[in-house]
Amino acid sequence: MTELVYLALAFAFAIGCNIYDATMTEKGLAAGLAVEENTWLVGSTPKAWQLYARDIPIIFLASALSIIGLFTHNPTLFYAGLAGPIVAGAKHIVGGREWAALLTAKK
Repeated sequence: MTELVYLALAFAFAIGCNIYDATMTEKGLAAGLAVEENTWLVGSTPKAWQLYARDIPIIFLASALSIIGLFTHNPTLFYAGLAGPIVAGAKHIVGGREWAALLTAKK
């Protein structure tokens, strides 16, 4: 049961960070400061739903090892797999902070 809680927390962290990054991206694009750097599948001026449609499956994929470890009762694989959604969330924090720095510099 505790493994499921850990997985839920890691997944919630990654989703929360994704929401932060998408929000800051929308604000930066609306202010005309820059364009999206990671244009894969979404172009240079994406909407929030496009960012979510690209990034949420990536978070699921990053969580796959942990999910496999959970169902196969392999604790080593499970705990190693928790790094995936945590790293994905950290990537979104970095992206959101870059947009925040651009918004702050504009003021």
